[in-house]
Amino acid sequence: MSTPAEATRAVLGRGSFYTVATAAPALAAVAVLPIVTRALDAGEYGVVAVVLVVVQVGLILLGLGLGAAITRTAVIDVGGEAKAATLVLQGAALATVIGGVLVATGPLWAAPVLGVPWSAAIAWAVVAATAGSMVVLAQSHLRGLDLVGRYVGLGVVANLGGPIVGLALVLAVAPRAELYAIGLAGGQVVAALAGLVDVLRRDRSPLSRGVLGGGLRVGLPTLPHQISLYLAVGGLVLIATHLLGPSGGGRANIVLTLGIGGAVLISAMNNAWAPAVYRAAPAERGAVLDDSTHRIGLLAACVAGTVALAGPWLLRILAPAGYRPDELVAPLAVVTAATVLSVVYLASGHLVFASGRTTALALTTPLSVVTGLAIGGVLTVAVGLVGLAFGYVAIYLFLAVATTWVQRRVSDTPWWPPLMPVALGLMCVVTLAGALLPVTGIGMVIRLVAALATLVCGLGVVVHAVRPRGA
Repeated sequence: MSTPAEATRAVLGRGSFYTVATAAPALAAVAVLPIVTRALDAGEYGVVAVVLVVVQVGLILLGLGLGAAITRTAVIDVGGEAKAATLVLQGAALATVIGGVLVATGPLWAAPVLGVPWSAAIAWAVVAATAGSMVVLAQSHLRGLDLVGRYVGLGVVANLGGPIVGLALVLAVAPRAELYAIGLAGGQVVAALAGLVDVLRRDRSPLSRGVLGGGLRVGLPTLPHQISLYLAVGGLVLIATHLLGPSGGGRANIVLTLGIGGAVLISAMNNAWAPAVYRAAPAERGAVLDDSTHRIGLLAACVAGTVALAGPWLLRILAPAGYRPDELVAPLAVVTAATVLSVVYLASGHLVFASGRTTALALTTPLSVVTGLAIGGVLTVAVGLVGLAFGYVAIYLFLAVATTWVQRRVSDTPWWPPLMPVALGLMCVVTLAGALLPVTGIGMVIRLVAALATLVCGLGVVVHAVRPRGA
C-alpha cells in the first residue's frame, strides 16, 4: 500500500501526462486565439465564443454524467472494466439521439438561450458536442484502466486537431464563424470514432438495462453538477454578450480562456488524483488528501500567479489593439484567484464520488454557480469585466464550501480541508499585484521578475513532489 507522499508523487507525475489531454481544449483555444481574433471581426468572434460554450456545455449534457460513473465503475466495482466498456457504448447511443433532437429543435431554443439566432455555426457546434461527449466517455474508460497514452491520443485529436482545422478553414476559405465550428466538429468526430473502435475491441459485459441503470444512478445526479461547472465560464460569456454586446462577450471569452488556464491544469490532474484517492484504503484517504492538497494548492497558486503577473504580455499576444487588451489585465488577475479555491473543491469532491452518494451535488453545484453568475451579472453592470471576474471567483468559493459540506455528510471518512496558509497568502499577493501593478515602466519590470519567480516556484513544487524521498 502506498504512503500519502507516494500517492502525491503519482498524482503529480502521471497527472502531468493526463494534463496534456484534459487541458488541451483550453491550451488549443489559447494557441489559436491570436490568429482567430485577427482573422475574424469582433462580431464573428463573438459567435465563435458562443459556439465554444455550446460545445463545452453540450458535451457534458449529452454524456448524461456517465463519464464519472464509468471511471468509478472501472476502478471500484467487481468486473468493473467490462461494465465500464458497455456503459461507453450505451452512453454513445443515447448521446446520438439527444444530439439529433437538439439539432431538429435548434431554431426554437438558440436565440432565447444563447442570445444569437440559430445558424450553421450553432448546428455544427451541436455536432461537435455530440461527438465530444463520446470522446469523454471513451476517455473515462481509459482513465479507469490507467491507459495514459491512448487517453492523451484521443484528447490531442479531438481538442488540438479540431481548432487547427477550423483555423485553416477560416484563413483559407472565408472569415466566418461556421467554418471554425466545422473544424471543431471534425476533430471531435474523428476522435469519437477512434475511441468507440477501441472500446469495441475490449471485453464488455452484456448490454442490459441493469448496467445502464447503475451508471445513470451515479452519473445523472452529477449532470447538473458538471454542466454547472461549464456554465461557470459559458454563463459568464453569455452574460457579457447580453449586457455588453457580442464584442463584450468576445472580450470576456479572452479573459476567461486565459484566466482559467491554471484551474484547467489543476482539474486535469484530477484524472490521476481521483483514482489515487479511490484506490487508497478508506482510512487512509484523509491523509492522502492532506498531503496532495497542500502540494497541489501551492502549485495552483504559482501557476495562477504567473498568469496574473504576465497578463499584459499574454493579452497583447492573444488579442489585437481593437480589443483594448490593457483594460483586460485587472479582470484576468481576478479570475486567476479562483485556481486555489478549485483545489479545495476538487479534493472534497473526490470523497463524494468515492461514496457513490452524489445526489446532493445536483443541488449544491447549480446553486453555487447560479449565485456566482448573479453576482457577476450585477457587478458587470456596475464595474464592467472586473465585476464579471469577481463573479467567477465567487462561484468557486461557493463550490468549495458547498462540496466540503456535502462530503462531510456523505463520506464514510469525512475530511476537513487544510488551511494552506502559504498557498492562500501567495494567491492574495499575486492577484493584487497582477490587478494593480502598472502595465508600463517600472511596473512591468516588477511584473516580469515576480512572474519568473512564481514560475520557478511552481516548477520547484513539482520537482520536489515527484522526487523520491532520499534522492
